[in-house]
Amino acid sequence: MISFTHDGLELWYATNDAPAPDGTVEDRAGIAITVGVRPAKPGNTVRVHYRVDGRNVRSVAAPLVRNEPFQGRQYFRARLPPIWSGDTVDYIPVVTSAGRRVPDPATALTFPSSFRLASSTFSPVPPTAPAEQRRGFPVRTAYIGTSHVIMASRPDVIGETPAGFVINWAPAGGTFIGPHLRASVHSQGDHELIVRTDGVGDLSVRVTLETDDHALISMRYSAVVDLGPDGAERARQQRWPAVSQVRSAPRLLTSNAEYEWLNRLQCVGIGEVRAAELRYMYDLYALE
Repeated sequence: MISFTHDGLELWYATNDAPAPDGTVEDRAGIAITVGVRPAKPGNTVRVHYRVDGRNVRSVAAPLVRNEPFQGRQYFRARLPPIWSGDTVDYIPVVTSAGRRVPDPATALTFPSSFRLASSTFSPVPPTAPAEQRRGFPVRTAYIGTSHVIMASRPDVIGETPAGFVINWAPAGGTFIGPHLRASVHSQGDHELIVRTDGVGDLSVRVTLETDDHALISMRYSAVVDLGPDGAERARQQRWPAVSQVRSAPRLLTSNAEYEWLNRLQCVGIGEVRAAELRYMYDLYALE
C-alpha cells in the first residue's frame, strides 16, 4: 500500500480496493491506475503524473469511477495511453480540491512508484513486409503544459444547420501552466462545436493566451469531442455527458521574441470536457 496525507486530504493506491502497478511488469497498452481518496468531496480532482525512462513528464486525468459517501471515500481511475517505446514508467497521483492538494508540493515532484514494461510485440506492418514498408518515422513528444478552462455559464445554441447541430461555447477564462510557459486564457475567443449525427463533435477553437510577463499568444486548433452514440440528441436537449474526451491539434503564434520557439511547434492536446462543471482540461504536447 502506498499512501499520502496533506492539507486534510488522503490518497492511497496499490491496494486491493485501489489496484495500481508498482514493481510489476505491465503490458504496454491498457495500463490502469486506481486511486482512493478521502474525504469524499464533489470538487476532488485526480491526475496521474508519469514519465517513461526518466524523460519528459506527462499527466493524464483520472475520472471518478466509484463514490462511497457513507464511507467517506472515492475512487478514481487513470488509463495511460499505449507506450510503445521505453522500459520503465515512474508515476505519482496528485489530488486537488478547493486549493488543497495531496501529496505536498515537494513530494508531488517525485515519482515514488514505478513498473516495467513488457517487451513490445507491436508492429505497424507485418514483419515479413519488404524493408521499405517497415520503416517508420519515430514519434516523440515534449510536455508543454496543462490548461484548465472555465466555460461560459450559458452557450449560444445556434441549432440545426446544414452542417450539423451548432453550439458556440466561449471560454470565461482559465490558466495554462507548464515548465516554460505560464499564462491566462482570455475570455474573448471562439469555441464552435458542430455535433454530427453520430454524436461526434467537430470543435474549432481560436483563443488568446497572455503570459505572466504579458506576452500575447494566439492558439487555434480543431478537435474531436466524443459525446457518445446519443450525443446528437443530448446536444439538442443540452443534456451533456459527465465527461467527454477531447483530442486536438493546436498551433501557437506569437510575435514575442521570448516565446518565438512556440511558432515552430505542432502540438497535440489530450483532455476532457465536463460540461456540467463548466470545465475543460487538457495536456498539451509538442511533436518532436
